Amino acid sequence: MVSSVGVVPRCAVHPEEEAGATCQRCGAFTCDTCATWVMGVLYCATCAARPEVNYLEAFRLERWGRRDANAWTVAAVSVLLVGLAALALYLEEWRLVPLLLGAAGVGAAFFLGEWWARPGLVLTPVVGGLWATSMYGPGALVVGFLMFISSLQIFLDTRTRLFFCVQVSEKDLRRLWNLQVNNPLARHALSAGVASVAFPLMVPMALVLGFLGLRAVDAQARPPIGRKGQALAGIALGLGALALWGLVLWRPVLQVVFDRVFADWP
Repeated sequence: MVSSVGVVPRCAVHPEEEAGATCQRCGAFTCDTCATWVMGVLYCATCAARPEVNYLEAFRLERWGRRDANAWTVAAVSVLLVGLAALALYLEEWRLVPLLLGAAGVGAAFFLGEWWARPGLVLTPVVGGLWATSMYGPGALVVGFLMFISSLQIFLDTRTRLFFCVQVSEKDLRRLWNLQVNNPLARHALSAGVASVAFPLMVPMALVLGFLGLRAVDAQARPPIGRKGQALAGIALGLGALALWGLVLWRPVLQVVFDRVFADWP
C-alpha cells in the first residue's frame, strides 16, 4: 500500500511495519499483526477490544460461568425431590428413597457447576425411569421420558453451556444475544400485542412499545438493533385488538342508535 506521494503508510502501533489495511471504525493504519477480524469486519486491535464492537464476546464473558434460570430451576426441582424422598420414607416406599435422593444429588451438583452433572442430568431420568418401571410398570417410563426431554433441552441450552464454561458457536451466541439483549422494546411489544387480544388494557402498551421499538431499530449501530418484525407485529396486534374490543364494547351503543334511527321505518 503506497500513497499518492510515494510515502508508504505505517502501522499506527508498529511504525516499523508497513500497513496492510485500515481500521473500519477509526480509520487507523494497521499491520498484519494488529489487524483483527470481528464478525467479518476488520478493525485495529484497540477498536476490536471495545465492547460495542465485539459485543458478542462481551456478552459471552458476562454470562461465562454464571448461573442462569436453568440452574435455579434444577435447584428447585432438587429441593422438591428431597421432599418426595422424605414422603417416600414416611410411606415406607424404601425403593424410591435412593432414586429420589440420587436425582436430587445430581441436581445439586448441577447447580454448583460440577462438570459431570451436566451429562448426569440427562442420564438421571433414563436410569431413574428404567428403575421405576421395574417397580411400578410402564407408566413410570412415560414420566422418565418426559423428564429426559426436559433435561436434554437444558443440556443443549446455550445458557447452560456458558454456565459450565463450554465454548459455543457464534451462531448460537448471536441467537441468545438476540433473545436476551437485542431491542427488548420490540420483544415486549409483541408479548403485549398477544396479551391485548384477551386483555384490552394491554392495547396501549402494545402500541407504545411497538412504536418505540420500531424507532429504535438501527442495523448500522454497534451493536446493531433489530427486531423490526416483532415491533410491527406488536403494533398490528394492538390495532387489531383495539378494533376487536372497540366493536365488542360499542356494539350495545351502536345497536341502540340503530334502533332509534330506523324505528319508524316501514
